[in-house]
Amino acid sequence: MVCKNERSPMNRRSSERQQTTQVLAMPSCTVLPSGVTVVSDCVEHVRTVAVGIWVDCGSRNDTIPGIAHMLEHVLFRRSARYAGTERSRVAEMLGAYLNASTSKEVTSYYARGLAEHTERLMDLLAELVFAPAFTPQDVEKERSVIIEELHSYDDDPEEVVCDELDRVLFGNHPLGHPIAGSRESVSSITADDLMEFYRRWYTAANCAIIISGPIQHSDAVAMVERVLSRWRPLRGSVPIAPERSPRRLGARRGMRKTITRSFQQAHCAVGIQTPGARSPQRYGLALLNILFGDSASSRLYRRLREHRALAYTVYSSLQLLSDCGQLVIYAGLRPDRVDSALAALEAEIERLGTHPPTPTEFRRARQQLRTSLLMSTESLSARMHAIARMLFEEGKLEPLDAIATAIEQTTLEEVCSLAVQLANWRTWSLVLCR
Repeated sequence: MVCKNERSPMNRRSSERQQTTQVLAMPSCTVLPSGVTVVSDCVEHVRTVAVGIWVDCGSRNDTIPGIAHMLEHVLFRRSARYAGTERSRVAEMLGAYLNASTSKEVTSYYARGLAEHTERLMDLLAELVFAPAFTPQDVEKERSVIIEELHSYDDDPEEVVCDELDRVLFGNHPLGHPIAGSRESVSSITADDLMEFYRRWYTAANCAIIISGPIQHSDAVAMVERVLSRWRPLRGSVPIAPERSPRRLGARRGMRKTITRSFQQAHCAVGIQTPGARSPQRYGLALLNILFGDSASSRLYRRLREHRALAYTVYSSLQLLSDCGQLVIYAGLRPDRVDSALAALEAEIERLGTHPPTPTEFRRARQQLRTSLLMSTESLSARMHAIARMLFEEGKLEPLDAIATAIEQTTLEEVCSLAVQLANWRTWSLVLCR
């Protein structure tokens, strides 16, 4: 199993910051008597399909840091019908692939393959998710794999500073913990812990099955019902989550932290909490992020790299969760130029207030967002993941036209207002690794 966990360096942050742009035409939705939600996105004239099972449970629901991610790994170890890599071999005989990921808010298990194999792929996923049979020995094996995964993150400076910034921004809230946990927390998780967590969160009412491809909704519902008659999910209502909102716990601002590691460069991450994916400000934030640091013509890239040559890598990213978000700047720097680079970052943040976005910057950012919106609809995987984000993070399904209209209706004045709100260096938190 390849476990992406949406955490590859650069790609992780990049994929997170694009979450507000990957949208599509209105999908169809049915809640089965069992409580499972079925969402289909009919795309005619294609020969492949993307199908997945989403569980409304991510690292923010962890009872032990890393347990949601560890459960995702362990489920691949053994189920009622398959053990080890047997399931992957079956999928590959069909020319398909299986994958899974754990994010802050959801866990997903998905497959890509030929449309003619849709039911076979759905069966493989349902058996994986709804018929676990892992043993304590399986847990021990996967524990070692995850600890090596954690070692790989320790060797990635961008991962190190961005994870540390999460801790600074969110404190002891689960959003402040790395998705994969720590060596200490992973070492403490038992098979009983995993099964207890599974029984709480992996219930029918807490799961959604999403299909993008050449299939009508009635056929998708009938197919899912056939599969779930063989692999029945646990019954139960939607679990009551603990206190979820870090904003209710108090936003942490203006924190400063320096850590020491033996990297060739110095690395910094600067961030601030923002409203979330359900806020009416989400498109304004997406536009501000693009013009500020998420493009080659952005202010950060032009001033810090092209004009002053202070950094090779510098960008901003926007991660919007259901009830909160964060705008983050990352830069890799020469150790002897850290002070100059931080002064330049401070100046650019302050300039958002003294020199707010111009009409030209705004038009360029809006065109980039619209283009990204349309390009994402040409990938079945992107469509499937976009539905999941709308369902679990944004809280509603919307058609493409509604999203495009919302982007068009976002005004320069709204973006400038957000820029002024964020234009105070003292409210941003900083993690520096040198």
